[in-house]
Order: sequence, then structure tokens, then C-alpha cells
Amino acid sequence: MDEKPQFVLPERNPQTHAAHRRDVLRQITLPLVIGGLLLVAGMALVIIAAAGANGEVRRWADLSLIWLILPALIFSLLILGLLFGLTYLVSKLLGILPGYARLVQDGYTGLSGKVMHLSDALVLPLLKLKGWSAAARKARQVATAPFSSDPRQED
Repeated sequence: MDEKPQFVLPERNPQTHAAHRRDVLRQITLPLVIGGLLLVAGMALVIIAAAGANGEVRRWADLSLIWLILPALIFSLLILGLLFGLTYLVSKLLGILPGYARLVQDGYTGLSGKVMHLSDALVLPLLKLKGWSAAARKARQVATAPFSSDPRQED
């Protein structure tokens, strides 16, 4: 009785759909077809040159080899440029770094001296206390030694 109407997708906009189809043909399909035809033509020329009795096979082979090596050469040159750049930066850094390293080393040497002085100052009261207790123990031993009744200590 109270049924909802079923959802129906609207039709495509005919103007935008036509523009989309035209753009797909012009920007995707046509370049792919032209590139494929050029590739097939190049392969056909290589086959014709190889099948013929003339000496152009070597020229085509060299040309193909150049095109195969070219991407590796470009990437190698990029890596070589990066290596040269890093080498230059490291050489500049080595010219600057020793002065700053000396400053850091002098700072740590001064800090080390201050820490040693502080640790000695902190330990000094304990060392004095241990020394006084050791002196008191020794004085007590010396004071009680002549009156010892132990028969083993007689000379």
C-alpha cells in the first residue's frame, strides 16, 4: 500500500558524454594508435633491412643498441652528478668541521674538569669521616695493646 518507488538512475548528460568521448578519442586512442603504427613501421624497417642483402643490418643493430643503452646512461649520469655533489659538500664540511670539533672538544674537557672537581668535593667528607674512624680504631688498638692479657702476645 505504501510502497516506495524504486530508484532509477538518470540518463547521462548527452552533451558531456559526447565531449568525453571526443576527448578520449583525441587524447588516448589516437596517440596509442599512432605510436603502435610507428612501432610496427620501425619493426618492419628492421626486418626489411635484415632480410635484404645490403649491409645496413649492422647500422640498425648499432642504432638499437644506442637506444637500449641511453636510459642506463642517463640514470648513471644522474647518480654520478649526485656523487660529485656529495663529494663537494663533504670537502667543504671537512674545511669547516675541525674548528667546531675543537670547540666541542674544549667544551667537554672543561666540563670534565668541573665534574671531576664536583665529584671530588662530594666524596671528600666521606673520605675524611672514614679516615677519622680508621685513626680512632687504630688509636684504640694501640691504647689497649700493652695491657692485653692474651698469653699469645707475649714476647
